[in-house]
Amino acid sequence: MNALIIVAHGSRRKESAQQVAALCQKLSKKVGILSDQNRSGQNRSGQNKFGPKNFDLVVPAFLQFSSPLLEEVIEDLVQRGIRKIIVFPFFIAAGSHLLKDIPESVEKAGNAHPGVDFTITRHLGVIDSIEDIILKEVESHLNSEK
Repeated sequence: MNALIIVAHGSRRKESAQQVAALCQKLSKKVGILSDQNRSGQNRSGQNKFGPKNFDLVVPAFLQFSSPLLEEVIEDLVQRGIRKIIVFPFFIAAGSHLLKDIPESVEKAGNAHPGVDFTITRHLGVIDSIEDIILKEVESHLNSEK
């Protein structure tokens, strides 16, 4: 079983955590995790939408101020039988959380659970198409003002 963790900074504002949780729900729908009856990630034609690396779960985690914390999420996933965990840092810039805290947490979990495959992806701010997303949003905003 595979899981994707969207890890964000965390905030004292509950609405912030709710936005990250909502993003995880949207991602779950996009990869075909609609219910326990559709755990295989297959679309109506029986084809897996993301090839062999589909996800059984997409979950939020936070580094501080919000819960659940990244370490708690990882431990919960391992206890649930997840054997591949991909961590996506939902960060724009590479600060200490991205360069130090996330890798240290994942390394610690990897040492504690050698049978689990952990991967950290590139963070949001360096994804090649991020500028297209920003320009699309600005264009949409400008068009709505007309």
